[in-house]
Amino acid sequence: MVNRLYLYTALALLVSLAPAARAGEPFCGRETAHPIDQALALATARSAGVTADLLDAQSDAWSAWDKELNRVYRELIAVAGPERREALRAAQRAWLTFDQAQEQWNAAVYADQGSSTALNLGGASLDRRRARVCDLLLDLASLEDSP
Repeated sequence: MVNRLYLYTALALLVSLAPAARAGEPFCGRETAHPIDQALALATARSAGVTADLLDAQSDAWSAWDKELNRVYRELIAVAGPERREALRAAQRAWLTFDQAQEQWNAAVYADQGSSTALNLGGASLDRRRARVCDLLLDLASLEDSP
């Protein structure tokens, strides 16, 4: 039982620090890390592994990615034109439904992980937001490049 506790603790720490590892990685095919990832990495490093501080850092990053998601979505709606807008709206509504369902699934998966549950849920949600921003940015670039 003790070994399992150590395993869960180590896993939680790795999950909580995973966003920090992204700080040096390019975002979405770009040459540099996204400023949100950089800020999260800095906040994570400053947290010294304190769960409350890690949760605050994740929450701030989630809010920033959500704001970025909405900004990119609005920009994409404007560029998509009337013939594509409804398809984009339907895709975004479906993604939001998926995001909520995935959150429920993750809550079930991570339910027995004690204090790391919130970090794991937050990290998974953060990753989904970040990936969706990338997807929408790629769509935006594709539409801007088309005649």
